[in-house]
Amino acid sequence: MPFMPTEALAVWLGAIIFALALALAFWAITTMTRAGSNVPTSRPTTTIVESGPYRLSRNPIYLGMALALIGMAITFDTLWLLLTLVPFALVIRYGVVAREEAYLERKFGDVYRGYCSRVGRWL
Repeated sequence: MPFMPTEALAVWLGAIIFALALALAFWAITTMTRAGSNVPTSRPTTTIVESGPYRLSRNPIYLGMALALIGMAITFDTLWLLLTLVPFALVIRYGVVAREEAYLERKFGDVYRGYCSRVGRWL
């Protein structure tokens, strides 16, 4: 189900968005690793990272994943792929981020709450 006005525009625009999404995710992973914290959610968080992309978003990796999905939908010019963003966002927000936020608040208390007051969940 195409939705872009021209194929050439779709390919370039989608590729740019996808590349920026990968760069954001890579930057976030690198920043977290350099801060000495664990990236895999199955391992304990050791610190609240507030530098790099974490100055702008509390969840830059998930934001990068969502942008990558948008970039692919535009590149392949398929509305169906774009529509998968809705269930993806809901699962990430309520199935993953909610649990992570509760864990971080329990573990870091006021430090995490202060970070939340300064930095938005997505932007």
